[in-house]
Amino acid sequence: MKKKIALIAAILVIIVSGLFLLKKALYTRRKLSFTIDTTYYWTKQQIQTGCWTYEDSPSGFQYNLYIPEKYQNDRDNESAKLPLIVTFHGSDERGASYSKYGRKFVRESFQKAICPEGAAVLALRSRINYFTDTHSTSLLIQNVCLKNKCIDQTNIIGYGFSQGAKFVVQLACDEPGLFRGVVSGSGFHQMTFSELIKTLPIQFYWATSEDDSGIFEQGSPTGRKVGKYCKNSRYVQYKTRRHFFVELQDKTGRIKKDGTEETFVDWMCSVVNEK
Repeated sequence: MKKKIALIAAILVIIVSGLFLLKKALYTRRKLSFTIDTTYYWTKQQIQTGCWTYEDSPSGFQYNLYIPEKYQNDRDNESAKLPLIVTFHGSDERGASYSKYGRKFVRESFQKAICPEGAAVLALRSRINYFTDTHSTSLLIQNVCLKNKCIDQTNIIGYGFSQGAKFVVQLACDEPGLFRGVVSGSGFHQMTFSELIKTLPIQFYWATSEDDSGIFEQGSPTGRKVGKYCKNSRYVQYKTRRHFFVELQDKTGRIKKDGTEETFVDWMCSVVNEK
């Protein structure tokens, strides 16, 4: 009898240990090995305006890159470990990439809150009126990081609105080692089960509105899934906000230890400063 009990106990220990190891494996993000590609590394045109650099790449991409002033002339400083926020605009918004989305993340209050050294911001412009080709976009982001060694390659957040939100989620599914966190505002990517499993280690902030007809029906089911299963993720559902992008002071509905309500910025800080 004692031998049977001991055998059952041993089997239970093996099962529990196996489940623990499986969960750890599923929720451990594997770093992407970055690749230098000259088509994405070099630029045809470069214009410096303050802390922003506009670059036109031979790959067909155009973008604006913000590096905090302290590292403008020290971009090879790997010890800086600046987080990078990459913004993806909606359809037909190429001209708003920098002004509407990129600039919100360089406000002094946000830069002081997000990280002691601040954060780099990459405002991408789609090659046509909307984003396509996750592989090329990943290569561009990789080469921007390789050119600017002050950026932490393991600490990249993708922020998207509408079609840009759909695309950044698809990019995270195709390259799960690229992003630490992903923000989807009015996005409508519908994840498959295999995509959900691949993205369990990624931290999502997913927001939809019930009166965003057509978008809500597509995006909300995946939002609920990532909010429930993915690491440190949030799903926020509004009643009447229509088609919107995530604002810095949006609230998640969660209460912090100090009794105040958690904001989008609070969530961002928890992601980029993760130990």
